[in-house]
Amino acid sequence: MSDKTAEKRKQILVTAMQLFSTKGSAATSMQEIAEVCGMSKGSLYLHFKSKEELEKSIYEHIALRIRDEVVKVDQESQLAPKEQLRKQTEVLLVHFLEVREFLLKQTHENPGPGKSPFDRQCAHQEIGKALLWFKNKLSSVYGAEITPYTMEIGMFVGGMLGSYIRFLFMPGLPLNVGILADHLVVMLDDVTDSLLRRRPDPLVPIETWERLNGIPPEESHFSRHPLVVIKSMKVQLKELPLEPDVRRDCLDSLSLMEKELLELHPRRVVLQGMLRNLEGIEGMKELYGELKTTIHSVLDLYLASDG
Repeated sequence: MSDKTAEKRKQILVTAMQLFSTKGSAATSMQEIAEVCGMSKGSLYLHFKSKEELEKSIYEHIALRIRDEVVKVDQESQLAPKEQLRKQTEVLLVHFLEVREFLLKQTHENPGPGKSPFDRQCAHQEIGKALLWFKNKLSSVYGAEITPYTMEIGMFVGGMLGSYIRFLFMPGLPLNVGILADHLVVMLDDVTDSLLRRRPDPLVPIETWERLNGIPPEESHFSRHPLVVIKSMKVQLKELPLEPDVRRDCLDSLSLMEKELLELHPRRVVLQGMLRNLEGIEGMKELYGELKTTIHSVLDLYLASDG
């Protein structure tokens, strides 16, 4: 997908989301979306085959943006792991607040369970990836001994976040997302402290999700987002005995990959080109292999969402 096409697609998604937030999807025609975007209706259908596909793509756009912004915080090495977690909680709440009107209007038009805007299998896989990320985050904050309780803590945090988000959606309720994030982390401290003190047998072991095909066991060791792997590579590059020009070229390649991964639609040709620049660096074989695998996973995800 070219830069021009990706930018036009992003414009359509943002415009449609704004119109749906105001009028609802049922009262918004594809013709109206095309006119606001300054294009013909026929050109709009070249990007999205139907309004249903456009709505689905809006949800995917929101989910990918939230995920990328949350993962981006993992690169802020000046923050301690718990400070990162607190900031990531706030980022999540802020993004839900930004799309509140869209989600409220969609919920009003489609009350009840209805049809999910996500492909069930893809959503299941993404939840599995999020669970692995959460497992690693818990371990970095509270130590590896908390890992057996990942599922139970995840259900607790998910329930609390869901409740906070519902309160944020209530008009006129004066809630501060910073205070909510602080409160959730304090409550998480209390829960983990209790579990580590009592050491009960996990009621829902993490392997439960694997048995439900949420996480393919053969892929579970590639659980880190490429942005996190890139951060590790930058640290290691500074410690390796490399020629200054080689080190600088590698760091520049990693920085370009970071920038590309934060785009709405990362370009395969750019990421693969930067990967080739990093191939064969002595002392980086393991991290390079992990980065290559996770990059391909990310590209497959974006291509799947386009198709």
